[in-house]
Amino acid sequence: MSIATAWLELAAQERARHNKTWGRIPEKRKDEKYIPKKRKGTRDPKRLELIREMIREGFRIVDIAQELGVSESSIRYWRKHYNLT
Repeated sequence: MSIATAWLELAAQERARHNKTWGRIPEKRKDEKYIPKKRKGTRDPKRLELIREMIREGFRIVDIAQELGVSESSIRYWRKHYNLT
């Protein structure tokens, strides 16, 4: 028995022990579709318009972030990305 064969057998034993303890991880089937997570970003035109309006009215970034339930860095990014002043 070569060293490589011994390592392969050891790996197979470890994999079997892991699967017995933790169960097998289900593999993704080919017919499953990828379902993206719901994003809170400005892909929603209503949300973007709300951000524009709040910036025009003089709201602080902290206030906008709390109101929309997103991080302050996201608001800063959207301000820079959409050139909102």
